[in-house]
Amino acid sequence: MPKRPSSSKRSIASAGSLGHYPFLRKFYQHQAVISVGLQKFMFFLVIALLLYAFVVGDAGIIRIMTLRHDKAEIEQDLAGLGQSIEALEYRIERLENDPTAMEKLGRERYGFIYPGDRVYKITHPAR
Repeated sequence: MPKRPSSSKRSIASAGSLGHYPFLRKFYQHQAVISVGLQKFMFFLVIALLLYAFVVGDAGIIRIMTLRHDKAEIEQDLAGLGQSIEALEYRIERLENDPTAMEKLGRERYGFIYPGDRVYKITHPAR
């Protein structure tokens, strides 16, 4: 059994100090070295991609806000159409059951008159 170092801090600094940990040599012999500038570039690239995904992408904040606005408009239109349906159903019910409503509609919209009625046409003089 290999002897462990007595110090409380154990760190592996390079492949040259792996004498006590021979099983780690295969992991450290193919290590790639990335420059600090490339590390910073990759970090900012990842941050930019995350920002794009969460702000502008299909599931981004802007898309979600647009969809919520569209949903509110559609719900408002739906409520208005529901009121229109109720008004038209009430009008249909009145026309089917109330003879005076039918007579009023015929006289106002279609110009129906009973025999003997007088029709007065009011015109405005040209200025």
